[in-house]
Amino acid sequence: MSNFTEPLNNLVKDGEQYVNAQMDSLKLHSIKGLSMGLSTVASLLLIFILGSVLLLALSFALVMWLGQLLGSYVLSAFIVAGVLFIALVTCLLLRERLFKNTFVGPLKDALAPSVPLKEDTLDAIDAALVVNQVQVDAAEEQLAGGVEQIREFYTPRNIINHGLQQLGNQTARSGFSVGRMAVGMLRRFIQKH
Repeated sequence: MSNFTEPLNNLVKDGEQYVNAQMDSLKLHSIKGLSMGLSTVASLLLIFILGSVLLLALSFALVMWLGQLLGSYVLSAFIVAGVLFIALVTCLLLRERLFKNTFVGPLKDALAPSVPLKEDTLDAIDAALVVNQVQVDAAEEQLAGGVEQIREFYTPRNIINHGLQQLGNQTARSGFSVGRMAVGMLRRFIQKH
């Protein structure tokens, strides 16, 4: 490989390696995250169903027990319903504290284990996204700089000079001094114009 094509070949090779590594990483993280997510959803669904049946049975038993103590099954049913309603309202009021940041840690560990977070909250994710955007912008600028270097390196003058150098090398190997003289004249002509 000649020095002339080396920058372009290196850029292409580095770009291919980067893209392949990113794709593999994305695939692996997706598989892990989806597996964990689906297993979590399945287990939570099972727990919810079993918990609902248990809560229903316990509520019925509590209604029956209170009904015997109070002498009124209707009053005991209202008392149990009131307690369950208060528990529901409490869960609704505390849902952000209970559920908003619950999944940040496991999802972060599954999808982006290398991303440092100060805490496992959505606010920390927002801050990390801002930092990540800065890093992405810097990487884009670096890539644009590499492309600009290639544009500057592969000017028509450099391409012609490289071709003439190759022609001169080939004629020098074959022993033609006239060819070297012609190449030198062409170079001087190009440099003047």
